[in-house]
Amino acid sequence: MKTPATLLKIAALATLVTAGGANAATELVVNGSFESNVIGSSWAPLSSVTGWTSSASGNSAFEIQKGATQGGQGGFNPVAANGTQYLELNTDQLTSVSQAIATTAGGTYALSFAYSGRPDTAGGANSLMNVYWGSTLLTPTALVGNTGGVWQSYSQNLTALGSSTVLRFESIGPASSPTYGSYLDNVSVMAAVPEPETYAMMLLGLGLLAFMAGRKPAA
Repeated sequence: MKTPATLLKIAALATLVTAGGANAATELVVNGSFESNVIGSSWAPLSSVTGWTSSASGNSAFEIQKGATQGGQGGFNPVAANGTQYLELNTDQLTSVSQAIATTAGGTYALSFAYSGRPDTAGGANSLMNVYWGSTLLTPTALVGNTGGVWQSYSQNLTALGSSTVLRFESIGPASSPTYGSYLDNVSVMAAVPEPETYAMMLLGLGLLAFMAGRKPAA
């Protein structure tokens, strides 16, 4: 009888496909490298940026930059952490930007991003930034953006508590130069860990495989 063998192959295929889907990482951040709103000069104030919300409003709610010249000082290397554009948190005041990420309660997610300080702040003051995952402060000690024109990296695995989690980057300095903020680029949140329903599908497929493998062929 060929039906059991056929079912066995289908179960094996379903298990492999489910396992492959479980291991595949999915990017959840929209416009994490700030490339969607193309600017024509080395910097531009914008009232909106795709995927992101600013604590400020008006035409200077956001500031997008590109190139190696910042505030009239060159030498930023690399130009961008990813792509050609990046965000400066402060415009004409200390600001924050945020994005609501689609999550699953209990799911594990990998956050990463690149950040840097401006090289031309008054007195060489470092940029300071806090990062929040929902209401949780991820940076009890504020991230310090150096003034050397070099990208720094941050990464952390996180757990979501609900179906949506707000990721927020908050500039808290330099107080001496509130219009000079941290640079932000290559923001990523990846769902790389299987959700509970994925585990259930895998177990179902494995159970069917075990059942079919244990059946004796008909006489």
